[in-house]
Amino acid sequence: MLQMKNSKIPFKTPDEAEAVFYEAFIRCDPEVMAGLWANEGVTCIHPGAGAIVDYDTIVRSWTNIFSNVQRTDIQHTVMSRAVSDELAVHVVAEEMLSTGTVVAVVLATNVYRKFDKGWLMIEHHASQVQNRSSGNTLQ
Repeated sequence: MLQMKNSKIPFKTPDEAEAVFYEAFIRCDPEVMAGLWANEGVTCIHPGAGAIVDYDTIVRSWTNIFSNVQRTDIQHTVMSRAVSDELAVHVVAEEMLSTGTVVAVVLATNVYRKFDKGWLMIEHHASQVQNRSSGNTLQ
């Protein structure tokens, strides 16, 4: 089992880590977001962006995203999960809302790894779903 460096939030389960991830997302809280990511072996891909593979750069990206927003209206639904002793993969539908109406849907893959003191996020890969009303989908 890998050991955590520095102080991190010790999540007992990957579901607990994911709940805090979305709470940090909703509250636009870069400090909590930083506390749930592992220090190394991480990847973050925001919709329409390239891969970020460095902890400090990932934290900076979330800080930038949250910089002009006080709260995000987002609902998430786990579509599937695969869990082993040391790794968990969740596929999640994220619905971005404005005044209660869904304005965008993002599909995300969230990956968590178990370290000596608990579970931490090691990957978030998000991709916006095409607007179905246009008839131009990949399905």
